[in-house]
Amino acid sequence: MSIEVRNVNKRFGQFQALNTIDLDIQSGELVALLGPSGCGKTSLLRIIAGLETPDTGSIVFHGEDVSSHDVRDRNVGFVFQHYALFRHMTVFDNVAFGLRMKPRKQRPSEAVIAGKVHELLGLVQLDWLADRYPEQLSGGQRQRIALARALAVEPRVLLLDEPFGALDAKVRKELRRWLARLHEDVHLTSVFVTHDQEEAMEVADRIVVMNRGVIEQIGTPAEVYRNPASEFVYHFLGDANRLQLDDERSVLFRPHEVFLSRVASAEHLPGEVRDIRPLGAITRVTLKVASQAEPIEVEVANDHASLLGAARGETLYFQPAPRP
Repeated sequence: MSIEVRNVNKRFGQFQALNTIDLDIQSGELVALLGPSGCGKTSLLRIIAGLETPDTGSIVFHGEDVSSHDVRDRNVGFVFQHYALFRHMTVFDNVAFGLRMKPRKQRPSEAVIAGKVHELLGLVQLDWLADRYPEQLSGGQRQRIALARALAVEPRVLLLDEPFGALDAKVRKELRRWLARLHEDVHLTSVFVTHDQEEAMEVADRIVVMNRGVIEQIGTPAEVYRNPASEFVYHFLGDANRLQLDDERSVLFRPHEVFLSRVASAEHLPGEVRDIRPLGAITRVTLKVASQAEPIEVEVANDHASLLGAARGETLYFQPAPRP
């Protein structure tokens, strides 16, 4: 199911939430809407779902203009950040809810519903929790049940609004990997909103980077990271250093794109060590440069020669690595 967004504008009072948005999503793609709070990504997702109406523009599902269709007629599955499970229903009944609410002529028999629910619970690897209630589940389990419930009605499109935002970092990491594997199995056109750059980079086929109601860049994770279309994209997609060359010129580079040495040379600049912090397989060194207030962060392997005996207050020498 392809999605076309054409010339969509949306204003809330004096605030321009979306400004002339054009976007094509191919059938079977998993696309991330990525950006800071207030950039318009959730507004765009809700307009695609039919939960909001654009001031201008159209939404097209696989050649069909659904702009005037009610959310119930668009057949989208929606997964929210805070699960939205019915607390008084078991896991089984939560997943079955959408099927049981279909009009009588379209409603499957209870036997068919039961088979479908168990199939979906197996897909999200939680069939053994069918008789439990939401309050008896972990946050990660609840979110997987919410996803199973969204899939139960066989939506044409799956929309996810910050689906892992309420979970702790370790569970988020596990679930986003699980979502990527699940998407490979169901191959359903999916759009998810996130402000987590790592989440978008790890899960999405393509990333739509948004800022202040406009699309800054669209591309694969590799494209937007290696070839950012703007300074905003460069900074938003990862840690970045700025080295001021003079009053008008500066150079941007990432912490891992730095040569670090204990020995001065004509090409290297001096920096006073302000912090040395091990971070798993790497160590981050923060340097104070005399020519600017903004520090320079450098990431090197833990066994890097420059770290041997290095301490705060010492001078190390650095040079941004040339770009290919």
